[in-house]
Amino acid sequence: MPASRKPFLRSALMLLGALGLQACALQTTQTHLSPDAAQLTHACQPTETVGFSCELRNGQLLSLCASPGFNDFKGKPADNPGYAYLAISTKQGKKPYTYPPNPQDYKKHMYFWVSISAVPHMFVSTDEGAFLHLSLDIDSPADVTNEYVPKGWPLASSETGSLCTNQINRDSLDPFMAQMLKKADWEKAHRDTARQGGTGR
Repeated sequence: MPASRKPFLRSALMLLGALGLQACALQTTQTHLSPDAAQLTHACQPTETVGFSCELRNGQLLSLCASPGFNDFKGKPADNPGYAYLAISTKQGKKPYTYPPNPQDYKKHMYFWVSISAVPHMFVSTDEGAFLHLSLDIDSPADVTNEYVPKGWPLASSETGSLCTNQINRDSLDPFMAQMLKKADWEKAHRDTARQGGTGR
């Protein structure tokens, strides 16, 4: 190769090498940022109403989800045509756990109660008993009763008694609870179901 062309060849190789390093660096950066960008803050579908959401100690997300416009229903809670359910998912969007199995049956498993101090509380229950308690109380936004947790669910109280670690979102919990049956009405409905041969609490 003529000596006069060697500098041009060396410059071209250096330029290609630099471009290659830049592309690798950009790809590494994009790969690193992608999971963070895809992380979710709740386990509900994008168009659904989010009544409550928090991150659990195992890194999964616990959320109360409902049909779009669920909180805007103006009639009696017993007449709300929407659906609601509890969900646990990973931050990457997988949703392996939902309760009740049929979200249309939420009125059989969810109710609210107002304490003497006028603080509203919401409960999610299996047929055996209430396993999840949600509240607007600052000290206890969520706690669980282990013996009533649905079989196979990764949900359990910790030694500190705190169910949620961070990313607690309960901005819409109050109107969400307002769409639930009151505890007395819920218990009456269960007693009536039991008398008719159905499954009670």
